[in-house]
Amino acid sequence: MHPCPDTAALTALQAFFHTGATRPLEARRAALRRLAQGLARLEDAFLEALHSDLGKPAFEAWTSEVLPLRQELAHVQKHLARWMRPRRVAMGPLHWPARAALQPEPRGAVLILSPWNYPLQLALMPLVSALAAGNTVLLKPSEFAPATAALLQRLVEESFDPGHVRLLQGDAGLAARLTAQPWDHIFFTGSVATGRKVALAAAANLASCTLELGGCNPAIVEPTADPRIAARRIVWGKFLNAGQTCIAPNHVLVHEDLRDRLLDALRQAMIDFYGADGAAAQRLAHRGQFDRIAGLLGQGQILQGGSMAAGRLHVAPTLMVDVAPDSPLLREEIFGPILPVVPWHDERGLVATLRAGPSPLATYLHGRDEALAGRLQAATRSGAFVRNDNVLQAAVPGLPFGGVGASGQGRAHGEAGFRDFSNPRSLYQQSPRIDLPTRYPPYGNQLPWLRRLFRRTGL
Repeated sequence: MHPCPDTAALTALQAFFHTGATRPLEARRAALRRLAQGLARLEDAFLEALHSDLGKPAFEAWTSEVLPLRQELAHVQKHLARWMRPRRVAMGPLHWPARAALQPEPRGAVLILSPWNYPLQLALMPLVSALAAGNTVLLKPSEFAPATAALLQRLVEESFDPGHVRLLQGDAGLAARLTAQPWDHIFFTGSVATGRKVALAAAANLASCTLELGGCNPAIVEPTADPRIAARRIVWGKFLNAGQTCIAPNHVLVHEDLRDRLLDALRQAMIDFYGADGAAAQRLAHRGQFDRIAGLLGQGQILQGGSMAAGRLHVAPTLMVDVAPDSPLLREEIFGPILPVVPWHDERGLVATLRAGPSPLATYLHGRDEALAGRLQAATRSGAFVRNDNVLQAAVPGLPFGGVGASGQGRAHGEAGFRDFSNPRSLYQQSPRIDLPTRYPPYGNQLPWLRRLFRRTGL
């Protein structure tokens, strides 16, 4: 009897890892070069696949999926040697003449579960970190982006030994079977509900996991903001990829004095970008998404957009007001092309609103009031705090990406991603020749002078 493919994959990855072939710096660099070369070779095909799966325009597909990967690969290859070095740890006099350090080591065989909304970037970005850290990897892409998944499989098979990196395609049943296995680390990107299941499965095997989830990211507009600039940036970030972006602004909280001017500017930006009827905007990914978003359109008054075309899975970018405080539009991640706008009256009420729900991936603030920005940053909790922009913080290679609480755990990208896929092994080396007698019994009257010694060091 042959083992099922998903079980055999873990066994093969573990065996390859234990050969030590993935550990040397040059082996890691070679793997990253092969990944970069494969991505370049298939770049045009990936752009076509992303249009087929999601309706992404080539410009947005390249700037939001391909370019971030190219930046990440260049950044990691530039700094990898430094990240791999052991870091010295300072010690007190009790340990003299010992030395201590932290050495990042590979975790082992790791599992990456990637989503459908950015099916290229969110599959390969953690793969870059995992390879840089010296792991073997099983990648399971989303079944809701089949053209991209097929190209990812081709890329993996053409670029890597099957013991080093392999890819399995399948549905949620495959994902459940995979997460039940004893991986050394699991990296999951997706919904909060599925993230909880992944965390429970990982806990059953005492496996570490990174969870990149979602959240109701607020975009706050305070009285000193330029309504036109704030509106254009919010509209761009919100409706990029049809709103199917985990770090998109979920809703706008605007000071009541600026409400009408901002609404006018938001409507104008939506018309400028997508046309009066919103027909130029990207479609939704699949029928389930369309039905869910269509069901949310009755949650408030529509000021702009709201039209639907079920046959094309298209919902026009929609601007909405008069939304109830307990509406799912404000309490749950919308993950689609609906932008609710809610006024706020005073800072205390704003902070209470921000604290009422789970911590988001990002808090966005538009305006020039430095003192207010400092107070809001201190009073709130989120994976990122961004001023006068949105979404683009995720494209900074050296800036860790991740959530807090219900929006995720762990960090991705750059050095933070490398560390997330590494085990910080503690190294301690004592002299084989010098053997201080202080530690050994009988202790006699050593305690008084030992206490004086440590007082002199400030302890």
